Amino acid sequence: MKNFLSRLIDSGDRGVEAHLVLLCCGALALIGLSIYHVVILHNGFDPDPFGQGLGYLLAGNGVAAWGQGLQRKSEKSDESDQ
Repeated sequence: MKNFLSRLIDSGDRGVEAHLVLLCCGALALIGLSIYHVVILHNGFDPDPFGQGLGYLLAGNGVAAWGQGLQRKSEKSDESDQ
């Protein structure tokens, strides 16, 4: 399990992808709060807010990955110029 989690957030050069760590933490929090809402507060499960939250989480992760890709691309071009 530990090997699976480390490969999940590991980049190709042995660095940790920050946006993937935040995605995993956000997904766990979203699921945990949904369980709390249903089990502890005895409210019905409403899939609309859950789906919206998951969609925002995935969209935010896509933007973070895109930004990190742009940053790495500019760093590589700066290294090749020197």
